[in-house]
Formats: sequence, structure tokens, C-alpha cells
Amino acid sequence: MGHVVMKRAGTTLMALCTLVMFIQVHGALASGKAQQQAPPAIFVFGDNNVDVGNNNYMEATEGSEPVQANHPYYGIDFPKSKATGRFSNGYNLADFIAKAIGLKISPPAYLSMAGRINSMKGFTGVNYASAGAGIFNITNFNGVSIHLLLQVDYFAATKAQMKTKLGNSELNKVLSKSIFLLCIGTIDLYYIWDRIFYGNETNVHDLIASYEVGIKTLYNMGARKLIVINAPPMGSAPVMPYIGEPLNILAMEFNDGLKSLLASLSSKLYGLRYSIADFYGFSNATFMNPSAAGFVDTVKACCKGSCNPQAGPPCQNRKQYWFWDDLSITQQAANLAAAAFYDGPAHFTVPINFKKLVQAK
Repeated sequence: MGHVVMKRAGTTLMALCTLVMFIQVHGALASGKAQQQAPPAIFVFGDNNVDVGNNNYMEATEGSEPVQANHPYYGIDFPKSKATGRFSNGYNLADFIAKAIGLKISPPAYLSMAGRINSMKGFTGVNYASAGAGIFNITNFNGVSIHLLLQVDYFAATKAQMKTKLGNSELNKVLSKSIFLLCIGTIDLYYIWDRIFYGNETNVHDLIASYEVGIKTLYNMGARKLIVINAPPMGSAPVMPYIGEPLNILAMEFNDGLKSLLASLSSKLYGLRYSIADFYGFSNATFMNPSAAGFVDTVKACCKGSCNPQAGPPCQNRKQYWFWDDLSITQQAANLAAAAFYDGPAHFTVPINFKKLVQAK
């Protein structure tokens, strides 16, 4: 099935072209040189789009195995062609957003640190994201991914360590200035579709309610600046050729609910600021005119199957593919998306872009 392109994406086409020109002229985010002062830290929660290696440390359980990217050809374009656990040929969304706000790369995976902070010197945050993870607790798939509320629990452990090193007053200052990045929900939408297909009751409203619990918990622990990336048109992924349209409809419903949720919370929770990135709209804008963004293929995966040498080599023109594997995007796609969300056309982020959120007092 081809891409399901909704009307709302049509108005973004010219903006996409403008964004690409902006990147070409200004070097965009690839250089990692931010003009503003970097925030004290960035804390990352999410799924395969932002996982930087937590799943490397997950072990198989009875009947389930973790999805991992710690083998070739993952990381083929990462420095030294290292397979770090990122579901990409190189850097991912978490990395490019971190670069945009003045850091060199995403902070390290929580499990790679064994949950320990040895020193606050050079501390840039922690990444709790886990490929295959969702918002619903059931999406930990028998313990082979880290669902949202468990990721939030891990942050609580991080905060406790920070408190012992900084003291309560300084800790609150650090957290109030830090960025909390959330990119999660797509696996839950597939789960909802599956439940609907078999006549069960789970719906998007339940998903938004569960997301609200996670966000409120982070707020109560000191989070004040939220970056939330909405669900992409997951029905357009190579692994979803036969159920694309129903999944995309669910994604749009989820994204509308997410927008309403954040607007409501910001009016109730003192000091909460946020930016929602329209991953769905940006993706569809690219799909409508791939060549405008330098892509030749936005349908097939560059790296086939399990993305290892046994499955055959990946495509050679990796910068011209949107999808790296059957679910995850390429380094180039992540770079362009992060640029759009950081300081690109206004309608790719609401109510403000990432740059304004970072600079907000």
C-alpha cells in the first residue's frame, strides 16, 4: 500500500522546501553548533526513534526477545561505523535534538551507566528510551522493553542521585531549565489496532490518559520544559503494507488528543512549557515531494530484514532514503526532522518551536 497522505500535509509542502534551503544555507544542525547557551541537561523518554542503546542491555525472557541494534549494519554511518544500539545508520532524533540545543550527542543510555551518576561534572542528562516501548505498561512485552512509566521510575532514581550531589535547591534549578524529550506511542497504536480488530475495547482515549499520568509524574518531579514528538504516519512504514490507513487514522486521533492534553495541562500546571513536534505532518510533507528534501525513496527500507550481513548489504545511497529499517528512519531523515522542529516553519511545532522553548525563562 502506498503512503496515505492527508489533506493537512498539503499546506506544509512549501514549508518543507524552505526548510531544506535553510539547512543548505546555514548548515542546519549537522555541525552541532548551537547559538544559545545549552540547557543543563536533557532527559529522553521514548522508543526506537530515540533509543541510544538501552535495549543492548535487555535480556530475552520466556517467549520474548528484545529488539536490538547492536550489530551491523546499524551504525554504518556513525563515527567508526560503530553499532551503538541506535536504530539508525548513524545518529538519531535524540542526537540531533541534543546537538541543536548545544550538546555533542544524546546523553548516554541509562542502562549503559548501570543507573549510576558518578559525577555532575560534564553531566548532560540521561536517555531512558527503549525500542519497542510504549505508553501502556503491557508494551514492555514480558520485560524486553522499558515502557514509559518504568522509564519515569528510572528518572526518579536519577533524580535521587542528583539530589545527593547538588542539594535540593540547586537540583530544582537544574531540572526547571532542563529539557524533557518524549517520543513514544506508536507501538501502542498498533496494539490498539490489534485490539479493535479482535473486538476489544482499548482505545486512543485510554492511551492519552496513560500518557497524562507519565507527564504529570515528571512534572511533580520537577520537569518544566517538555518536548513532545507526536506519532508519525506509522502505517506508511515498510513493515505495515496492508494495514496502513487504519493505523494512520489512529495516529491522527492520538496526535489530536496529545495536542489537547498538553494545552490542558499547561493551563493547570504552573510553570509548564511545551513544544509538540508534528512528526506526522513533516513526514507526510516529505512523502508528497521526496525530491524537494533530497530523497529518492520514502517507501522501502534501505536495510532489509533484520539489518545484518546475513540479510544482505544496505542501499548505497543512504542519504536518499527515509526509512533505514522496516520501522526506523535514516540519519538524514532524523536530521531534517530535528531541524524542522528546532527552528523550522512554525506549523511543524505548536505552540512554539524547540529553540524558543529552550530559551524560555
